[in-house]
Amino acid sequence: MRLAIPVKTNKENPAVAPLFGKAKYFAIVEDGKVEILKNEQSGGQAVIKWLYDLGVDTILMEQLGANPYEAIKSLDMDLFHTGFDRILLDDLLVKFDNDQLELIDDTNIDKIIQHHEKKHPAHDHDHDHHHN
Repeated sequence: MRLAIPVKTNKENPAVAPLFGKAKYFAIVEDGKVEILKNEQSGGQAVIKWLYDLGVDTILMEQLGANPYEAIKSLDMDLFHTGFDRILLDDLLVKFDNDQLELIDDTNIDKIIQHHEKKHPAHDHDHDHHHN
């Protein structure tokens, strides 16, 4: 299993980034080894393709839109929700290993997309968000 998690920095044990497609970095985790790669893609669907090309089969995320979700589904990747609270990568991996994350599918994706759209309406997606 090869996991991808959007993270805020390339430092050790970074915080998970809330926005999937706009994350600056992704932690790629396989067999307990963590590698953090810079995200040079633009938008969720491009990120999915990049991760798929890296051999990722499982994604852990807080928020994403409908289009990236459809891309994940079409590539038969597994998607897990990190929850909406701030969490560090190491803590998230412990939760994942203990089966404490919710598997996302057609029965529960709507709450994730609604949360995402409420915080980041579609018309804002073309603008860079600057959070302090």
